[in-house]
Amino acid sequence: MQKQQWFFRLMLLGMIFLCSQCKKETEDTQSLPPAGDVETWVDMANEDIASLKAIVTAIEQESLIESAETVGELTHLHFVDGSSATVRVDYASYPSPLVGAHLIDGDYYWTVVNGTGTSAVRLLKDKDRKNYPVEEGQVPSMLVNEAGNWVVSLEGAEEELFNADGEPFRAIGRKSLFSGVTFDVDSNATITSNETSGKSYVIPRDRPFTFLIDRPENEVLTIASGFAIAVDFQQVGIEELEFDFPEAWSATYELDAAQKTGVLYITSPMGIEPEFDEEGILTVRAKDQYGRELQRKIPVKVEVGVVNYASVSLTDVASGVDITGATFTFTESAESTNVKDVTAVKAEDTFRLMLPDGFPELRKVTFATAGGSFDYYFAPNTILTIGEQSLSIAPPKLGDYWKGGMIVHIDQTLPLSGITAYKITGKVMHVSIRGTGTLAAERTPWYLNGSTDILGAHSDTDGKANTTAIINVLGVGSNDNYIARWVIRVRAGGYDDWYLGAIRDYRYFHEAWAPNSGSDQDQINQKIAEMGGNIVLGSTRQTQFWTSTNAENTTADPERAKTRAYMYSPLLSDPMANTGLKTAGLYGMAFRDFD
Repeated sequence: MQKQQWFFRLMLLGMIFLCSQCKKETEDTQSLPPAGDVETWVDMANEDIASLKAIVTAIEQESLIESAETVGELTHLHFVDGSSATVRVDYASYPSPLVGAHLIDGDYYWTVVNGTGTSAVRLLKDKDRKNYPVEEGQVPSMLVNEAGNWVVSLEGAEEELFNADGEPFRAIGRKSLFSGVTFDVDSNATITSNETSGKSYVIPRDRPFTFLIDRPENEVLTIASGFAIAVDFQQVGIEELEFDFPEAWSATYELDAAQKTGVLYITSPMGIEPEFDEEGILTVRAKDQYGRELQRKIPVKVEVGVVNYASVSLTDVASGVDITGATFTFTESAESTNVKDVTAVKAEDTFRLMLPDGFPELRKVTFATAGGSFDYYFAPNTILTIGEQSLSIAPPKLGDYWKGGMIVHIDQTLPLSGITAYKITGKVMHVSIRGTGTLAAERTPWYLNGSTDILGAHSDTDGKANTTAIINVLGVGSNDNYIARWVIRVRAGGYDDWYLGAIRDYRYFHEAWAPNSGSDQDQINQKIAEMGGNIVLGSTRQTQFWTSTNAENTTADPERAKTRAYMYSPLLSDPMANTGLKTAGLYGMAFRDFD
């Protein structure tokens, strides 16, 4: 009985052994991947090794990157010594061994990696147990043997590779040697590897040339009509930018070489152009001093809303003048020197323009023609509004507003033709006097005493020289308490060259309104009021005005040059006949010459 029990026990152990052997045989003879797949894995693994060889050689020989381009999963690096490397980043991650390179005392040596972590890295050795330098030409290759296991081959010797568990490394797929390629602002390349965590190779760029726009490549840049948006970019080596625009778009740029940055200012159409593209591609071409070029494309789109521009048609244009363009100059006020220029867009017979915030008054328009340009000046309180309107640009004549005041004299003989009708020279008078023009306290003396003859102020015709002579003796002062001091502070039209009129200047004004009757006086007062002035000839405080002409001595009054100056009395038949005591308070009129 005991013998039978032992027999059965031996039979059971034998069956267990046979079953275990059958299981092992089944594991060892599992079906292999298709041959075509294996060949692809092997080819791609060996291409990665060849690329690593080129990368390491470039690093050791200090051969810089000359150019680089990325197409899909491949980044092509071209070095200055003529060699190249192609880095494939396809994120393949099947368990498989890798061939890598390890840096020891400044030199790279071939390794094989059979897992993760530094302990999985092993240096390849020759028969003398020496490491294989990467630079010296011996390049390992990967293959799959008949058993379906990974093998590394070097100098004709093949070594079957084992995984981290000590078993033959089965070929069930491929792992990518490279995990990424990035470039810094100087175009230096950092190539990361799957050999170990954080493993990378850095290759500097020769003559760095970089153009990196800080926005996604395919993101549409949407801009409200007539506005500009700043787009920042990083750059190195850029000398200039060129653009290909959608219709009616524009752009400018700034470069900061020290900060390795730049800014694009992209401006959308205003919506007032006869033709414009609502959307399109803005192409930016960066060029460096060596003639190299980088190109970037920015999708753009304009948001066009309701009409938000002024549309101006012109009337009374001089005969023979064909206007092709216009720049409108706006100002804060009639006296302000701050202006804002706005270039209009011509659409058939009208000019369209965006109105500038904070600059309500239209001061002038510079018109372009085939025969040259000319300026046209508008009276204070000329305001443009959104929508359609018209402006008269009738050639200027006596009594019209021009360059800061009312025209009282024109050097040329009218009428003129073509653009010369607008290129007149002459004299204008400021249409306002000191203060409100109604109070006795606003009237000021000619001089501080009645005992000084201003020798340089005796001209009947040169008001500017007279005023200069008075100020030279009187001084500019800190306020306008004398009539000459007031006049040099006038800034009508934004000009600062006003002077107190001499006798002839006042005669020009007097003749311009031809006082043949009371109605003439009313008409000139009305015209002055329409120009925003406060001169009211004949009113209580405005019957006499100072001129800048110092009186002459006479036989009857040998001291008159010290005590008196000429006055303008618009209600007299001879308005320039009288003089007044220099210490008396009167208003005065400011004049300027224009060209």
